[in-house]
This record gives sequence, C-alpha cells and structure tokens, in this order.
Amino acid sequence: MSVAFVCFCAGGLYGWSALIAPLQQAFDVSTVQTGLVFSIAIVCFTLAVAVVPSIAAKTPPLRRLALFSWAGVVSLMLASVAPSYALFVVCFSAGFGTFSGAIYISAVAIAAQSRHPMRATPLMVAAFGIGGAVFGPAWRLMEEEAWGLIALWPLAVALCLGGVAVWFLPDRTPPDSKESQIGEGSRPVAIDVQGWVWLVFTLGSFGGLMVLGLAAKILDVAGASIARSSVALAGVALGNTLGRLSVIGLSHYLSPIAGLFISLGIGASGLLLTQLASAEGLLAAGLCLIAVGYGVMASAIPTLTRSLYGPSRFQQRFALIFTGWGLAGFCAPWVAGWSFDTTGSFELAVYLAIGATGVAFIGAIALHIRLAKTRGRPPQRA
Repeated sequence: MSVAFVCFCAGGLYGWSALIAPLQQAFDVSTVQTGLVFSIAIVCFTLAVAVVPSIAAKTPPLRRLALFSWAGVVSLMLASVAPSYALFVVCFSAGFGTFSGAIYISAVAIAAQSRHPMRATPLMVAAFGIGGAVFGPAWRLMEEEAWGLIALWPLAVALCLGGVAVWFLPDRTPPDSKESQIGEGSRPVAIDVQGWVWLVFTLGSFGGLMVLGLAAKILDVAGASIARSSVALAGVALGNTLGRLSVIGLSHYLSPIAGLFISLGIGASGLLLTQLASAEGLLAAGLCLIAVGYGVMASAIPTLTRSLYGPSRFQQRFALIFTGWGLAGFCAPWVAGWSFDTTGSFELAVYLAIGATGVAFIGAIALHIRLAKTRGRPPQRA
C-alpha cells in the first residue's frame, strides 16, 4: 500500500496542466513554453525509466524508492519558489520529472516481482494515474484561491510521508519471484517483437499525452469556467485511471494484445469527438474518452511486455519500450502548444493525433500477426 501511495504521488506529474495558468501568471510565458515544461518532464521521466534499472540494481528496491521520493520532494519545493521560468523548468521538469520516472519504474518493478504480478502491475500503473486525478483538479481549485505555484507543497508533503512509510517497510519480495509464472496464456516469445510494441506505444500515446499536457488550456480556449474545467479535468484524470484499472478485468478474458486494439479504438473515438465538438460538454466528453484510451494503453503495454519477456527481463525490456512513450510525451504537448500559438486553435494537433492513432492501429495489427506466427516455436533465451 505504501509503495502504491508513493507511485500515486509521483503521478501528480499527470495533473500538470492545472498549473499552466499559475505559471503564466508568474512568468508571463507563451502556450508553447508551457507545453515545453511537460515535454521536458516527459523526456527526463523516460531517461529515468531507462537508466534506473541498471544503475540502481544493487540498492534494495524499497530503500531506492524512498530515496527517489525525498529527492522528488526537494525538486517540488524548489520549483514552487523558483524566481524564473528557466529555474522552474530545471526544478519541476528536470527534477521532479526525473524522480517521478525513477519512482514509477521502481514501483512497477516491485509489482512485477510480486506474487500476483498480472494484477499488481496494472494496479501500480493505475495508482500513478490516480495521482493526476487527485492533484490536477485540486490544483485547479487552488488556482481560484490564488495559491500560485505554492500549490505544489501539498504534493511535496504527501510524497515525503510516503517515502518515510516505504523506508520502514520490510522486504517481502518472494524469493522465487524471478522464476514465477509469467502469466495467463503467455511465455517468452520465440521472435523479438519489441520494435512493434515500441511503435504502437509511441504513436498510440500521442493523443493521450497531448490531452494530459494541455487539457486545462484546451478547456480555457473553449471558454469553460474554472468550475466546469475542474470537473472536466477530474473526468480526464478519472478516465485515465479507469482505463488503467480496466486492464485487470480484461486480462481475465482477453489477451494483452486485445487491450491495445481497445485502447486505440476508444482513443480514436475521443479524438474525433473532440474535433467535432460544438459544446463544452461534448469537448469534455471527448477529452475524457482520449484519457480512457490512453489509460488502457498505459497498463496494457507493461502487462504485454511482462507476458512477452517474463519477470527476469521485464525491467530491461520495458525500459527500452518506454522510450517511445518519452518521444510521444516530448512531441505531443510541444506540437499542441505550437499549433495553438501559430493558428490560434488546437485543430492541427488533433488531426496529427488522429493520424498517429491510425498508424498505431496498423502497427497493432502487424504485431498481432507476428505474435501469431510465434505459436509453437521455442521461446527466446535471455
């Protein structure tokens, strides 16, 4: 529970868009600059996910998680009092973005080595998403009370307490976890499909990361009030979380690859609704659907990765696949911000997201065909 709470706090990064207005009030920056904050955070997040498994392998997982938590606290506190936009980017994007990623991969790895990994892994991923569901709307309401960037303090306090709780947890990782069952209907694959998984994750995440990065701005442009915007942001974050949790139920009836098709279908529906919406309610519904689709993708990919490669190679493989998410996370908010500053709307960015989702769907079909050809072949060696 304490590990999930720390992961929940790290997920506060997903509520970032609620801080756009306070940031613009503090430093008078453009929309593309606010998008760059999330883009840089995603890049740093991704680098942490890729590097942490190799450089921190000898450190006990729970101790490592606590240290990352406290480093994140320092980053948040410094960001809240940053005297300039550049220093805010250093502290929030580079600092908290990095340690949020380190917390995420450490927590997911702990879940993957647990006794019930096929349930624990998507639950841990969902805990990360719930952080955005809580802190995003909370920051939006704090904006109305003129908290400014000091609104980061409650997250810092919660993350600090979570780190303390994790530090004193006993290590209960099953001694035979590395040799535990891989999961329902799965074993290490006979041919490597990592490139296809990476492609689907990269393009399939574009729309969701665009919404998570700039949802508040999209709603502001549509004329939504702070109250309605707060409700819509809560819906976006809740949709993201429900999408992540749904993978637990789907895993009992469908293969992980099926989750990719469901994710892309829901995301495409949300993007089309967002593009065609003529009222605030329809726009909010479209954004929520995009978030649901992204949430399914965010849980389906690590579940699929573990199913394909087993627990002993999960961290290594997932860290590489996750770089696709980082690429999408850098491009999506920046492209959306550039689209608005250039054209005065997010229409071009939505069209690009629709195109990316379509290509991801084709990639998922190719991945499914490749996996079908592996049946009956001997598995890969580690």
